[in-house]
Amino acid sequence: MVDRIERERARLGAAEAAVFAHYGVDASSESLSVDDPPLVTRVVRCGRGAPTVLFHGGGMTATVWTPLLPHLPARSLNLIDLPGCGLADAFDYTCVDLAEHQAAFVGSVLDALGLQRAALVGSSLGGMYALRFTLQQPERVTALSLISAPAFALPGARIPFPMSLSSNRLLGRLMTALAPSPTPRMMRRVLAMIGGKQGLEGVPEALFDALGAAMALAGPTTASLGPESFRWSRPHPHLVVTDQELTNCHVPVQLIWGDTDKVQSPDAGIRAVELLPDGRIEILPGGHGIWFDAPARCGELLTDFLRSVEEEGASPK
Repeated sequence: MVDRIERERARLGAAEAAVFAHYGVDASSESLSVDDPPLVTRVVRCGRGAPTVLFHGGGMTATVWTPLLPHLPARSLNLIDLPGCGLADAFDYTCVDLAEHQAAFVGSVLDALGLQRAALVGSSLGGMYALRFTLQQPERVTALSLISAPAFALPGARIPFPMSLSSNRLLGRLMTALAPSPTPRMMRRVLAMIGGKQGLEGVPEALFDALGAAMALAGPTTASLGPESFRWSRPHPHLVVTDQELTNCHVPVQLIWGDTDKVQSPDAGIRAVELLPDGRIEILPGGHGIWFDAPARCGELLTDFLRSVEEEGASPK
C-alpha cells in the first residue's frame, strides 16, 4: 500500500511538471501545515499581485487549474490541495461535520499563508469549501468566485450516478478497493462525461495523467466523504445553503457556470444571484469544468471581477 502511494505521488509530481511546462506556468510547490484539521497539505504558488486562493473539486488536485492560470495576470495565486487530495495528507471524513470542517479548513489555510483577507476561487467541492467559509467569516473574504456548480451546496442539487453509490459506506470502500489506478485515457473519459468533450481538445496527456494519479491518491478520502455528504442522490439537508444565508452574504460573489453543467443546472446559480446582495452570474457554453471549455474567457471574467472589487474597495467612501 505504501509503495502504491509513493508511486502515485511520484507520478503526480512528474506529470505536473510536464503540465506546467506545457502551459508556460512558472510555479513552485511546497507543503503547508494547517491547524484545523491538523494536517499537512500542499500549496502551488505562481504569479504576483493581489492574493487569491483557489480550491479544486473533489478527488482532484491543484494541477486541475493549470489551463486557467496563464489567463490570470497580476495575481498571486495559491492553489490548495484539499484534505486527502493531491499531495495533502490522507484524511478520513467519517463522523466529520462537513460544513464546520470546510469553513475551518479554509480559515486555517489563510492563516498558514499569512493572509488576513483574500479573494477566494472554488470549483465543485472546492466551491462549497469557499462558499461555506465566506458565509461564516465574510470579513476575511474580499470576493468570492465560484467557477462551475459548487458541488451540492445550492438548493436543488442532486448527486449523479454512480457517485451516489458512495453514500453507502460499505459500497464506497468496496468501489475504492476494486478500482484500478486511473490511466490518462480513463481520466479523459471521466472529464468528458461531467464536463463535455469539446473543452478537452488540445489538453496535454500529462494533465490527464496528473489527475489520474490524484484520483488514485484521493480514493480512500473520497469514499469516506460520501456518507457524510449525501444519502443516495440527495445531499444532507444541513449542508445545503439556505436562502437566508445567501440574503445575508454581503461579499461580492461571481458565478461562472457552464450551460451544460451536469452537476447542477445554471438555474440554481441564477436563483442564488437573485438572493445575493452583490451577486452576478455568467453562463458560458460548456460543462462542469468550464475553464477547460473557455479558459481565456473565464480568466477575463475572473480578472475583471476581482479588479473591479479591489478598485471599489480602494475608492474613497
